[in-house]
Amino acid sequence: MSRALGRHAAMAVVCVLVPALALAQPSTASIAGTITSHDGARLPMASIALTHLESGRVVRGASNELGTFLFDNLLAGAYDIHIDAPGFEHRIVSAVVVPAGATHRVTITLAPAAVSEHVTVAAAMPRDSLEATEVRESPARDVGEALAETAGVWRLRKGAIASDVVLRGLQSRDLNVLIDGQRVYGACPNRMDPPAFHVDFSEVERVEVGKGPFDVRYQGSLGGLVNIVTRRPADGWHASPSLSLGSFGFVNPSGTASYAGPRLAVLGGYSFRRSDPYTDGRGNLFTAVANYKPGEVDSEAFRASTAWGRTAWRLSGGGQLEASYTRQMADHMLYPYLQMDAVYDNADRAALRLEQPRSGARVSAIRADVYWSRVDHWMTDELRVSSAATARGYSMGTDAATNTFGARAEAQVAGGTTVGAEAFRRNWQTTTQMAGMAYASQYSIPDVNIDTIGLFAEHQRALGTRAALDVGGRLDHIRSAADSQKANLALFTAYHATTATSRTDVLPAGRVKVTYRATPAVQLAGGVGHNARVAEGNERFFGLRRMGTDWVGNPGLEPTRNTGVDGSVTFDGRGHSLSVNAFVNRVDNYVAVYMARRLAMVPGVMNTTARSFANVDALLRGFEVTGSTRLHANVSFSGDVSYTRGTFTQAALPDATGNNLAEMPPLRAQARVRFDNGRAFGELGGIGSAAQRKVDTSLGEAETPSYFVLNVHAGVRAGAFAVSVGVANLLDRYYVEHLSYQRDPFRSGMRVAEPGRNVFMNATWKF
Repeated sequence: MSRALGRHAAMAVVCVLVPALALAQPSTASIAGTITSHDGARLPMASIALTHLESGRVVRGASNELGTFLFDNLLAGAYDIHIDAPGFEHRIVSAVVVPAGATHRVTITLAPAAVSEHVTVAAAMPRDSLEATEVRESPARDVGEALAETAGVWRLRKGAIASDVVLRGLQSRDLNVLIDGQRVYGACPNRMDPPAFHVDFSEVERVEVGKGPFDVRYQGSLGGLVNIVTRRPADGWHASPSLSLGSFGFVNPSGTASYAGPRLAVLGGYSFRRSDPYTDGRGNLFTAVANYKPGEVDSEAFRASTAWGRTAWRLSGGGQLEASYTRQMADHMLYPYLQMDAVYDNADRAALRLEQPRSGARVSAIRADVYWSRVDHWMTDELRVSSAATARGYSMGTDAATNTFGARAEAQVAGGTTVGAEAFRRNWQTTTQMAGMAYASQYSIPDVNIDTIGLFAEHQRALGTRAALDVGGRLDHIRSAADSQKANLALFTAYHATTATSRTDVLPAGRVKVTYRATPAVQLAGGVGHNARVAEGNERFFGLRRMGTDWVGNPGLEPTRNTGVDGSVTFDGRGHSLSVNAFVNRVDNYVAVYMARRLAMVPGVMNTTARSFANVDALLRGFEVTGSTRLHANVSFSGDVSYTRGTFTQAALPDATGNNLAEMPPLRAQARVRFDNGRAFGELGGIGSAAQRKVDTSLGEAETPSYFVLNVHAGVRAGAFAVSVGVANLLDRYYVEHLSYQRDPFRSGMRVAEPGRNVFMNATWKF
């Protein structure tokens, strides 16, 4: 193992440092600064655009929670700085000259907007963004884990990596989790490899989170949208080697190197991640709760390497044609949450993108994407006691693969309108062998294709000087079909009295949002949205004969439809900000898990019950409160509270013992005190969760006690170098998050505790 680790680390150094040292040039510059109001209060989330006067190129960003910003790797020269913030007048700082190799620092003060004048109106619906700089200050191992610090977002942990995303109580099967607006799906029927796992931290520029059923650009955004935006090459030559270390043997060397000139831009990167099993707050390995063989309890928890590249050709008129490819290879990944572990999990992503602005035309911009993704996954229980004395070294194994081909195009039309089209096919197939069934190959997901064609349109417009309207609509035609020669028709007949292997659905979606600026400091927003998704291939067409109980999909599942109402009040002023958001979602035909009874005697079907899926009507409601305040010139306090409550119509399931929707996160609060003067920073934070007593006992879901943990980290930024160190779970508490429960048939029945005290370090050098 040590030789393999050394080889991967050496590859990272060669991949990053050699081209960096060869290509680094002293022609770049940086602009750093602070955005304040007239009373000295710092303004977070102000929109900033830098325009390079010689080339006309524009770089965009936003101020952080302390009102500070930093743009590095810029072309030297003169810039115009444009700043917009809700409740303040637009400000332009002209002809800021930045010499090569220098950092220009500036403080920009914004004046309050008069009520009678035009006021910048922010988005009506809650949208969050996780920036790469925040990721580099955290102990997170993947995107799903990092997002869990966002209000209204939780993680579902299955092991030391590959956490799934849960947004307002809806898991990623009910969300759209995209990479650069393109689709990648996991291959495991039990979501061992969720979409967010198939992108590396070092690729990520930021993660955009849209909450509620309001997105119409991408089909299937039933409960929200998570879009992972990857890095693009900046002008000139650049490189950024990074190293992350942590407790439990975590090592993550990575880096990128790039060049962008007048006509051609290229970027390449490599990352390697590995870790031993972590210990919980009681000092026990997280593998100790499951049935691992004695020699495997302390084996590697995961090992993954990722390489990526991007090439862009700049076209006349400011357009760009871009090609990208990413290859991820992961193996020996332990999941005590489930009954099996990943022997390997390999993913490929490739895409072409065309962007073309059209100056002065009625169609102001066009963007088109063509993409392909593939995941190949093999999982077994060969590391568990359950595989002992079996003929093949495992008692169960599943070979899973999924391929997605897609294309989309959209055009921005003068007057605030966007129109577009999307088409994609997802193919999913799995084969399962079990010792108890004489290793007979069963097509557990029988070569299922889901074909989608959709059209959408959006329109935004001002309503006077204080309000804005945002409307959108979408219509999709979706056909789901399994291979009838591979589908287990006997199970379908026995438990659901059908042999159907195809289904066609037409799904509308839409939204209406209104934002109103009551005063320069107070904004009100509200909206109604409707969105839908079809049942996934495993939910409709799964078929697996097992000892004791079977597992069967339900070909008759109706599409899940979510109608949501969302409202918020936001206050910004005098160094304080507060946002209160409340939502109610009525989810018709929510896909729930239940124990199905055999309806008819069918040859070969010996069991009388099966784990299956049914439609129920559910109601989810909750709130999020976020706020921050400036305690001192360089000290701020911020925090949030999130709550979701889910219930369903009990009569829809024959053996339901209550109406609590399974896998609902409990009340959670987070608070942070942060010092940051632009060069040095430190943060002390706490996370507290209430007990979860509202559980679905008919599925065996157990209650979870409350917990509270402390985290601390600090760091420095010195020119091109930044380093942070910290301790997560400072008090070494033992605790288990409620979403450590798993409801699907291959669950181990064991809860996975969170890591104990974890010391971590992240270092980055940009040049």
